[in-house]
Amino acid sequence: MRSQYENFTMHENESSDDMVTKFTKITNGLASLGDGIDNDQKVRKIIHALPPSWEVKATTLKELNDKEKMELIGLIGNLKTHEMERKAREEMAPLKKKAIAFKSSSTYSDEDDEEEDDEDLSSCEEDSENVQQSKILK
Repeated sequence: MRSQYENFTMHENESSDDMVTKFTKITNGLASLGDGIDNDQKVRKIIHALPPSWEVKATTLKELNDKEKMELIGLIGNLKTHEMERKAREEMAPLKKKAIAFKSSSTYSDEDDEEEDDEDLSSCEEDSENVQQSKILK
């Protein structure tokens, strides 16, 4: 039992509820064998057992626990809240990545397009002629 406690870790895809259940079974087993573990040791062990993806949270909890002694039930509540927030962010992430596609539709034919090009070209030619005439008149 003691080796299970010493090697205890939370797996990356494990829920905080499953981790707490596993941890409680180990600590209750140790207690029944006369090897009780105090609250501070339990809190430190759970914080240390958090997976790498929880590193920021683990650091925050370590600092908080150093300032004031945290109760195990408070730690468990804190972990559950963090887990729910992570899941909510993960569910929102795909929504942010959705792309918007625009459907184009043609409101005029190629003939209309050619007519507009001809009009633009004519307008440019007229402007050019006007500029040349103004230079001659000066």
